[in-house]
Amino acid sequence: MIVGVTITKGDFQEFAQKRFRDAFATPSLFGDYLKEVLDFAKANESEMDDGAKAYYDNFLDGVSTMYEQALSRVADGPNKRKMLRLVALTRQRHHRAEIFLKGLGKPLPVPFPVAELGKPIFLDTLQSVLDLLFDATREDQHGSAQFATLSMLYWTIDELTVAFYLAERKYTTQAYSHFRTVYDLLDKAELFFQQPQLAEVWGGTDKRKILKELQPGAVRTKLGKPKFDPIYDFFTERGMHGTFGAVRQRTIQREKSQGSRSIAMWLGGVAWDQEVDLAVSSCILSSLLALATVANVYRARLHDAEVISIMKNRADAAIDFLQKHLVEPLRESKMEAPGLADSISHLLSSKGFLRSGENS
Repeated sequence: MIVGVTITKGDFQEFAQKRFRDAFATPSLFGDYLKEVLDFAKANESEMDDGAKAYYDNFLDGVSTMYEQALSRVADGPNKRKMLRLVALTRQRHHRAEIFLKGLGKPLPVPFPVAELGKPIFLDTLQSVLDLLFDATREDQHGSAQFATLSMLYWTIDELTVAFYLAERKYTTQAYSHFRTVYDLLDKAELFFQQPQLAEVWGGTDKRKILKELQPGAVRTKLGKPKFDPIYDFFTERGMHGTFGAVRQRTIQREKSQGSRSIAMWLGGVAWDQEVDLAVSSCILSSLLALATVANVYRARLHDAEVISIMKNRADAAIDFLQKHLVEPLRESKMEAPGLADSISHLLSSKGFLRSGENS
């Protein structure tokens, strides 16, 4: 690697041409010299100017074309297939697993405006959840029900954190799986608060009974809620069980000649900014629901006036954001279930999120 020195088109051209003069002189080492050029470009990509990058792109295209033409005359076999995959890698038509893993850990290359706008709202809400949980745990916990409830609520912190991290990096399908888990955890926390005896079932060893009594639909029924929840279904459809709804967000179709179609499947996240907007908004919605559940479950341990103030402050910041970036897009969408947007609006109002100036 050349540190702190700009690599021009002339620099790269000189490096590459010398290697290929040597390669043509010793054809058996052609692959080794090609690898030197590729490694040089990879190690110095950040130091290359636009001319050098353009030359490298043309270089790759030329080498790839040469290999493809040569391989077209070779009989099928493992070596040919390996070489075709290598050529596809240079043309970015194939993928390396390590790139996806490294990509998750990199700083955001181009932050999404809605994600940046929503991040402080999300973090403030999540901090409020942590603050109220801190207050609630200053008193001792007693019995399996209190242990179960507290476990569910603290668990949501990790789920929400990971969900936002994934959403702003375009991994929206995966983020929805965490939103659904949060939804499950909040319902269980509320159930164990209302019906403490069911915590014994949750902590028991009868797997059939646990599944029967504590599956999501059964929990909602025990809480007096409708068995079918459109918001839960929305999270499920977009991120669980290999549904068509989730795949639809990750593919694009193009009509080709003679009635055929080409389908592109996106890896490394989704391709559309509006999907990131919806996922980030869903993260804020989920964090608000977590805050409301903590406030309800631990009401006797919290300061009423402070809780009311926190709920209103979070509502002031979040409701307009959610209306613009979640409720209205869902209302306009032809692919989402009718009534979903209204269900979200109703849920927020029923959880006590009143904005400043509204009646409490």
